[in-house]
Amino acid sequence: MDSAGDYELEDMELTRCFGSAGRMRGFDEVSAKFAAFREFKVRWTRNYRWADFEVSDYLSDAPERVMRPLADTIYARMFGERVDYPEEVVSWLSDPSFSRRMQPLYVNRYVGLSRTTRGKVWDLADSYGRLVDDGLVERDPDVFVGWTVPSRSRDVGHASVLMKVVSMSGSLDSEDVPERLLDYCLFSQLAHVGMGFNPGVGRRGKEYDEVLSQFPRRSEMESALRRLGLHVRGRCPHCANTPGHRPTVTPASGR
Repeated sequence: MDSAGDYELEDMELTRCFGSAGRMRGFDEVSAKFAAFREFKVRWTRNYRWADFEVSDYLSDAPERVMRPLADTIYARMFGERVDYPEEVVSWLSDPSFSRRMQPLYVNRYVGLSRTTRGKVWDLADSYGRLVDDGLVERDPDVFVGWTVPSRSRDVGHASVLMKVVSMSGSLDSEDVPERLLDYCLFSQLAHVGMGFNPGVGRRGKEYDEVLSQFPRRSEMESALRRLGLHVRGRCPHCANTPGHRPTVTPASGR
């Protein structure tokens, strides 16, 4: 499964939605197409009178009632306006059926992500079970949990809220990492998923910090991670909860 569908007809509809919204903003020429990004994002290139968009193909089956408000929001943000995603978009992305449809494609695109919870030393399924038994999280059968290969990144893991995928750093799959420390790291990423999709433009660092503080002896866990050269991000990453945007502005004189 490498793509969400055949894009030819969908691209025509996508261009129509973004073109209609663009004309309201003074653009004469607009093109749009679906792209097979791993993360859910929109990339654009524009100058004074034209714009080109690449939209995550995770939205290739979204109806016009979702795509047109999304296009309006993208244009607003392109012009620096701090606007939230409209209800039509939020409802579509937050519906459990969205992650169930698109999660297999996301996982397939995630190079280096294991398809099992079992590592060489630790099993993430056991860690998840302990967190459930302790009442720190509720088990969600739709959440995918796996390992990534060790890297230079100091992050203990990554969470895709929209896809309900938690990937834990292979650096934690070590006898040097105590069981309870692994539990804290997994808890930190499940917390992102548990907080759900953030439709606003603001970050939710305070809320995230309050969730992490529910873990017993959290300060000891953080100290242990520092000794290992690892860390949990101090605030909820923007990309974990909202679609990403990659703008490119070209000179008005041409492409």
